[in-house]
Amino acid sequence: MFKGALSHLKVIDLTQYIAGPYCTKLFAGFGAEVIKVEQPVSGDPLRELGPFINNEPGIERSIPFHWLNSGKKSLTLNLETSKGIEILKQLIAQADVLVENFAPTVMSELGFSYDAVREINPAIVMTSISNFGQDGPYRDYRANEAILYALSGGMDATGDEDKAPLASRPSITQYTAGMHAYLGILMALLQRGDAGEGQHIDVSIQESAIENIELRLTAYLHKGNLSTRTSDNSECVPWQCYPCRDGYVAVVGGPVRKWKKAAPLFEEPGLLEDRFFHMLDRMASRHEVESLIKPWLMRHDKKKIFELGLSKGLAFGYQATLAEVFEFEQHQVREFFLETETHPEVGQLKSCQAPFRSANIPWRMGRAPLLGEHNQEVYTHERGFSLTDIPQLKEKSNGMPHQKKNLPLSGIRVLEISREWACPHAGRILADFGAEVIKIEYPRRMESSRGFSTKNKAYNQQPAFHQLHRNKKSLAVDLNEEVDREIVKNLIHQTDIVLENTRPNVLKKLGFSYEVLKSIKPSIILVSMSAYGQTGPYASYPGYGASIEPISGIHSLTAYSPDTEARRIREIDMTNGIMGACAALTALLNRQKIGQGDWIDLSQVEAAIHALAGEHFLKYAVNGETTLPIGNRHPDYLPHGCYPCREESQWVVIAISSDAEWMTFCQTIEQQEWSQDPRFATSENRRKHHDELDKLIATWTLQKTHYEVMHLLQDRGLMAGAVLNIAELCQDPHLQQRNYWQKPSSGSDKFFPGFPFQMSTGGGVLKHPGPDLGEDNRTIICDLLGYPEEQVKSWQEEELGTDYDPE
Repeated sequence: MFKGALSHLKVIDLTQYIAGPYCTKLFAGFGAEVIKVEQPVSGDPLRELGPFINNEPGIERSIPFHWLNSGKKSLTLNLETSKGIEILKQLIAQADVLVENFAPTVMSELGFSYDAVREINPAIVMTSISNFGQDGPYRDYRANEAILYALSGGMDATGDEDKAPLASRPSITQYTAGMHAYLGILMALLQRGDAGEGQHIDVSIQESAIENIELRLTAYLHKGNLSTRTSDNSECVPWQCYPCRDGYVAVVGGPVRKWKKAAPLFEEPGLLEDRFFHMLDRMASRHEVESLIKPWLMRHDKKKIFELGLSKGLAFGYQATLAEVFEFEQHQVREFFLETETHPEVGQLKSCQAPFRSANIPWRMGRAPLLGEHNQEVYTHERGFSLTDIPQLKEKSNGMPHQKKNLPLSGIRVLEISREWACPHAGRILADFGAEVIKIEYPRRMESSRGFSTKNKAYNQQPAFHQLHRNKKSLAVDLNEEVDREIVKNLIHQTDIVLENTRPNVLKKLGFSYEVLKSIKPSIILVSMSAYGQTGPYASYPGYGASIEPISGIHSLTAYSPDTEARRIREIDMTNGIMGACAALTALLNRQKIGQGDWIDLSQVEAAIHALAGEHFLKYAVNGETTLPIGNRHPDYLPHGCYPCREESQWVVIAISSDAEWMTFCQTIEQQEWSQDPRFATSENRRKHHDELDKLIATWTLQKTHYEVMHLLQDRGLMAGAVLNIAELCQDPHLQQRNYWQKPSSGSDKFFPGFPFQMSTGGGVLKHPGPDLGEDNRTIICDLLGYPEEQVKSWQEEELGTDYDPE
């Protein structure tokens, strides 16, 4: 029997579609017993949705279902009968975790409110995933992926400035929520301990997805900077995809200090002029710089440019097709795509393996279950009761102590040796929920989010740093100096987790390899979040979100049409950061069980593929078909689009899922004649005439604001969502009523984005914004470690440097 890090846990899975199933897929992959409760006969509605294996529809052939439900058991229960209810109660009584994503109120109507569930099993962790949370004005609003992307601010930032906002092809809001749900459950389990009480976690997919644009939000909240779509023109130059001879290549001029040595690559003497050596200069001369590099790009193929850029130390990438991702040598050497266990109907399927790896945390390449496959096993062998004779539930012991009422990660110390976004985001999540996170800073080349200047302590006044590093402490040291290395080694004696995203061997050269860390503290957990992982031919190369998204194949999935240039989604650095936090807490829970530390190898390319595009790669593996961009259309909702509204730059997403909804839509907008028009009478006809229909719908939406359209249609039970820009998101009444926006207890009078989920006990707390450089040196070096006062270095302005300074 497979024994994984979570094999001691039992999870009841009442979820459907994407977010909930991805959460429980992670539990199953890492060893938990996950019992998926499905409706008899039909099962999870995802079973009926394509694409299907070999394009042959069938309840056991849905590719998304196979991806999202691997390693689980399937139990069919009719929850509309008393027998089904009693069986579910028995399952709950013996479970550690219950995950559900019904519409709010459904669980209460079934008799399974959190209070009722807690009465059955006080230790259970119950997680409810919904579109907009368990309360608030939008609680009962219906939504799909595009609508959630619109209402969480991501869609307004995706696409071209002269076109409609663009929906993400990967279900980024759903997968982000699945990761956050997994993370919240791990926190609650850590807080619960062996004998404590469980709690209720409320995951709003909207709020969870807002995490992905946290820096845009903070820039607006603190400085009034209102960003929107830019056709993927990054602020830094060059830092995006450009056309080349055979496709598109990600030309990323970072690490920035490498630019001067790498610029000769483009064979353009003008680029070598001093006026282009600093990133600020290149940003001010975007069009001139791009005009100098584009001719060389058009003379070369994308893979050749990729290799040449890497050889110069820059984090280049290229827009890979799904086929090219499968063929990528790094994935082959690391065996990222593996065969699953054999399925009785469809055999073995080639699929992604773990989103992160370690010797102590194996991943099970399980298969999806047949509908009801485990009925007999669950009903009798494991649960000890029969279908016809369900015993009375045993009363729980009243002697069970309560869990601590402080934050779930209180008492956990984390050292963060990081740069850029992904790893700092992982550390920020842990800090928000109570971990003491100490950021190790290198003052001679400060973190990029500290900005471009060392003058007047501008580096202490940057909104991006204040957000990414909120609730953390700052220890400013130079790890090239022996005395500072000794300080950090002594700190490791009292540390639980080290988060880092340096290239492999960088820490080793500084004297902080995993072997060294383990010799200092055997139970230490090291989470390494490099671009390509710790092994393989590309392990030593750098990567940023702008290169990871293309090289992972994810970039190729989103565009206005298959024939137009692909566009980035928002924001892969953050999703990788969430997975980094998931890795850290999985290892921490495993340490509680086995008493050993661990070294986690998280390849950001692999994590991105697993967390955002697994079903698309499974489709290619089994059918040989690539998922093509579809813009704002949808394969099943007709019509489905993003429509202009009355006010300037206002848009709304509308999704109609059936002919009956189409009739309701036409009645609601007083255009009944459209429902009688043969071009639009059936879903197939609406598909054929979608362009004409879009024009007609736009004539109506242009008469109203995006909020008016949303509320009008939602009141009739139809799916619609305003495309919110940053300013509108910050004023949204639903988020305000749910107290989403947070103001720190000290250090700032500005609001910050809130938390990705709410916990009934000990949720997130915003104590202070990101610290000043070295703010905690004295406290850590003297008070904690006992060094004398003279050991605390006072950094002078002339000693400081930024991440943007050329070498």
